[in-house]
Amino acid sequence: MALTAGVATLTAVASTTATLTATAATAGTAPVTYQWYRSTTSGFTPGSGNILTGQTSLVLNDTNLIPNTTYYYVLAASDASPTTVDYTQVTVLTQPAALSQNQFSQTPYVGMPDLRFNASSIAAQVSVNQPSTQVLVNGMAVKIDTAIVQNGSNQLPQVIGATANSDSVAGFIIYDLKSQSYGPGDRISMSLSGQVLYLYSTSAITPFNQVQLDLHTGGGVTAKVGSSGANIVGYAIDGASAAGQLIRVFTQTPSFTFA
Repeated sequence: MALTAGVATLTAVASTTATLTATAATAGTAPVTYQWYRSTTSGFTPGSGNILTGQTSLVLNDTNLIPNTTYYYVLAASDASPTTVDYTQVTVLTQPAALSQNQFSQTPYVGMPDLRFNASSIAAQVSVNQPSTQVLVNGMAVKIDTAIVQNGSNQLPQVIGATANSDSVAGFIIYDLKSQSYGPGDRISMSLSGQVLYLYSTSAITPFNQVQLDLHTGGGVTAKVGSSGANIVGYAIDGASAAGQLIRVFTQTPSFTFA
């Protein structure tokens, strides 16, 4: 009887791994051997360009996959006659990247701020020297106006608005729980060095290297190339071994300027 393929099934999947199992082929001429193939193109033809070398059992434990990516698997069975038959293609979508336990919230969303990681946030008070006609708003650049102001038992720096490209900028306003704009005497929270955001990589990135906007993909970040800093948005806190991974980026670009 002719060699007949069994059934291949996905049994487990994570952000970078997938496990598939298959039932043995039937009939044919013994012995029967197996070989797994993988591609990111549906309906691909198994060949030397997509072979998973050494994966010759009925169980496949595939590793080093890209998170949130669709893969297609085919198992080929060959007997001694020789005859080769392909199993039905199995489609696998890997899960979004697993975030650091240091994260602020369990979420796969791009742009999620990692507020717990940002230890450079400090409490401050808007200086009485801040013009009342030019109130501060979220995202605005500020500078230290008076080093310390006594406020009961608390020691707070006083801040005043500044241009974002000024050498005297001390940080940027993050948020306040009671208002969206601030005048003299208001309490605020500010970041001395920017925020940490979760963003997708569009290339392999080394930890702590500068990253720049990937303008060709409309949103991701890629490793800095060349000496131009026009599109640099910060530094990669995490590394990315390949495109599609969610990493933390320590942002250095202000979202608001104050003149």
